[in-house]
Amino acid sequence: MTSRAQVSVDAVSPSQRLPAWHSLVSTHLGRTPESFRARDSGRWEPLAGQAFCGSLEYGMLGGAGLCRLIATPHRFVRSMYTRLEDAPSPLMLVMQQKGCAVFEQDGRSGMLEPGDWCILDAAMPFAVDHPSGCDQIILTPPRPSDPALVELIARGRALRCGGNRGSSRLVQTMLGEAYGQFDRLPSDTARILADAIASFAWHAVQERCATSNKDTVRDTLRHKLKAFIDKNLSEPRLCVEMIAQGCGCSVRSVHRAFADDPQGSASEHIWHRRVAQCASALKNPNNASRSVTDIAMDWGFSSPSHFSRVFRSHLGVSPKAYRLAR
Repeated sequence: MTSRAQVSVDAVSPSQRLPAWHSLVSTHLGRTPESFRARDSGRWEPLAGQAFCGSLEYGMLGGAGLCRLIATPHRFVRSMYTRLEDAPSPLMLVMQQKGCAVFEQDGRSGMLEPGDWCILDAAMPFAVDHPSGCDQIILTPPRPSDPALVELIARGRALRCGGNRGSSRLVQTMLGEAYGQFDRLPSDTARILADAIASFAWHAVQERCATSNKDTVRDTLRHKLKAFIDKNLSEPRLCVEMIAQGCGCSVRSVHRAFADDPQGSASEHIWHRRVAQCASALKNPNNASRSVTDIAMDWGFSSPSHFSRVFRSHLGVSPKAYRLAR
């Protein structure tokens, strides 16, 4: 059986947290040799004007690394000018647990929501935004040597796999259960499970690559619309018509793009994202002197009573109670 360990930068002085975090992630997620870290161009940028905090719980599932990464809002960018062939940078199967993550690699971009996952290649340039904080389970399976799988991964990296049906759902379920049990499994069982998750992931990526163009276009448009929404959340007038105009499409196209979205319509998504940003701001110690109403207005709410109702409907408590619970 493998052990489960946890590390955090919360006790490190704020000015040293990002270098400390970079070292922890490189060591325990990337398993990067110290000789390579000096050439690693990855950088972490806190968002929302708050001090960075992060923790990493990690271990091994057979020959694959497995961890849960939790951190405050931030952006990570790795911009290599050339691929470093000698660097053992991992493939990452990244599954979203809470909030959302906006990722980009190979000219593809998308948004992960709870249950969604994707494959990212840490040996290639990529960027990930965590606007409301990060909570992800990440598996780092061995790179396959089969040329067909290598080619499939090249086509399928940075493609969002929804965790609501088919092989993608099996990957989501298996990975979640594996994370909960990996330190209780015999070595042979852990190895078999890691191989099974990777195998199902490759099948799911193959299915995703074979998705009809119509569905792919709808997914791409929905991701574009959500990125526009996130960029304009503070605008009280944000509505379906404004989204359509800003993204160069019709109102009908906006409604169609959100027709099968787990969070509901475009309007429902706006309120969901506003509540998430307000919740993050209410927990931020830097905002202790700011009123709840002031924070709500910053994120596009125009009425304190409406904000309180929407906040309670999403999180089950009032904004004031949520703030005091920290």
